[in-house]
Amino acid sequence: MASEKPDTKLVYGQNDVPPAGHLIMLSLQQGMLLILGTMLPVLLVKEIGGSTEMAIRMVSLTMIISGAGTIVQALRLRWIGSGYLCPNIGGPSYLALSFTAAIQGGLPLMQGMLVFAGIIEMFLSRVVSRIRALFPPLVVGMTVMMVGVSIIPMAFANFCGSPVAGDKVLWQDIVVGSVTLMVIMGSNLWGKGQVKLYCLLIGIFVGWGVALCISPFDPAQYQMIGEVPMFAIPFKGLSQFRLAFDWSLALPFMVISICGSLKSFGNLLAAQKITCPDMEKPDMKPIAGGLMADGFSTAIAGLIGAVAVDTSSSNVGLAAATRAVSRWIGVCMGIIYILAGCFPVVATAIALVPSPVMGAAVIFAICFMILTGIKEMLSEPLDQRNIAIAGMAITFGLSTSFVPELFAQLPSFLQPLFSNPLAATTILGIIFYQIFHVDIHIAAWQRNRAK
Repeated sequence: MASEKPDTKLVYGQNDVPPAGHLIMLSLQQGMLLILGTMLPVLLVKEIGGSTEMAIRMVSLTMIISGAGTIVQALRLRWIGSGYLCPNIGGPSYLALSFTAAIQGGLPLMQGMLVFAGIIEMFLSRVVSRIRALFPPLVVGMTVMMVGVSIIPMAFANFCGSPVAGDKVLWQDIVVGSVTLMVIMGSNLWGKGQVKLYCLLIGIFVGWGVALCISPFDPAQYQMIGEVPMFAIPFKGLSQFRLAFDWSLALPFMVISICGSLKSFGNLLAAQKITCPDMEKPDMKPIAGGLMADGFSTAIAGLIGAVAVDTSSSNVGLAAATRAVSRWIGVCMGIIYILAGCFPVVATAIALVPSPVMGAAVIFAICFMILTGIKEMLSEPLDQRNIAIAGMAITFGLSTSFVPELFAQLPSFLQPLFSNPLAATTILGIIFYQIFHVDIHIAAWQRNRAK
């Protein structure tokens, strides 16, 4: 049972082991948010003209490495893992460059460049503990807030049925998304006991039911379940581990690795703040271990032929919403995903969850992520200096989404750093904070010198 926690309102704390039934249900609830990541391999295989068999195998491999990475992240070992509930998902950050590498040199080149990117992040994890002074509460709060903001476009695209430019938004999709979101929010706000704890699962199944009732039924879509094998090991011998490398892609993959590290850094900071709400300053040791786990998972994903994986902002937000942050939920969820990766029929069925339902679930998680960041920002006095820092960093960060065409004119090696609000806000927040506190730093240096 959950231990008593007089200082927090967590239902299951970091090291609590929920009862078996709760553990499995909470793990499934976390796993539902990772479904969007299983769609990325399908997009990639279609782009390079691969077969259906290749797509199914890559989905299975991505599920396996997502599960394994989540377990490593939750089990804080000597040099790897954070010990927080911060699951792994197929990482959209690497998708565009993965397309480029796969088209240019096939899957071996994509795999080799992902291994390279993972090694870069593993190296960065070793130095992050030495730059703690760069992350005061104001910057930490902005980073956590922007983690939520950066996934708003993806969430609302799914909420509206994932339309592309020129597509008509169907009223059925809006109804399904709205009902799902209202059920999730209502269960979380007014539900008691297990209803509150499993608010996301309840909303997903209600929304799925509404979708089946009012949306046009496509039997061919569900017929796919019967066409895939029940059980299959997705490893196809040593040929699967062929790697290639191209120096012309080294710099782009290095930059995107840094951006991915910043995203995971924000997720891990958020997970730490949610898990340890009374902690006054960030503890960089578990965060460094978390980045090491993230880089290691990306490298292994490249090695076995999966798409890159990354920490999931939505899942951290869900943990904040349900107040169940036990790392053993991550371990159980990881085991479930590894097993599901060996059952293609399961992966296919999961992928059939309607887009508006998934969009509503992600929007729910985003709300808690953004407000967690704002709360952290307000823990530092918002004087004129800090208002200027936060205002400028957030304004410039949001501008990357509002006027992306302006940032597209930057040199190619800088564009990934200003490709989304998270990376831009974090980088500019660090820079502005140091610039506008230079007089304080100089005064402190003079005092120390006088002593």
